[in-house]
Amino acid sequence: MKQNTSRNFIGITSIIFIFIVLCLSVFALLSVNSARQSLSSVQRSADAVTRYYAADSSAQLWIHQVKAEGPTGEDVLEREFPISDSQTLRVALDGATFEILSYQVVNNEVLEIDDSLQVWQGETEELK
Repeated sequence: MKQNTSRNFIGITSIIFIFIVLCLSVFALLSVNSARQSLSSVQRSADAVTRYYAADSSAQLWIHQVKAEGPTGEDVLEREFPISDSQTLRVALDGATFEILSYQVVNNEVLEIDDSLQVWQGETEELK
């Protein structure tokens, strides 16, 4: 009888060990997936920042060139510097004093709101 009970303990230990190994494997796969998603998010962010600062650098060079040329007859000097397909850096200068009037990122795409799904607005209809 003692041999039979010791075999049951070895079997239960093996099952628990296999379960622990499977759990650790699943957690490892989830960690790898999370790290991969974080890496792609960081790369997209780094690309966006790089494109913005490239446009900013071009805008600063333009401002210095305009200042070097001297005052112009125009009241407002405006120029756009592309950041991406959907964004542009728009710069506006005063033609006489070269003061920066506007220095902003503008979205090129018009965002449309999808109203196709009927959502309850908080008003109840009275039953007749």
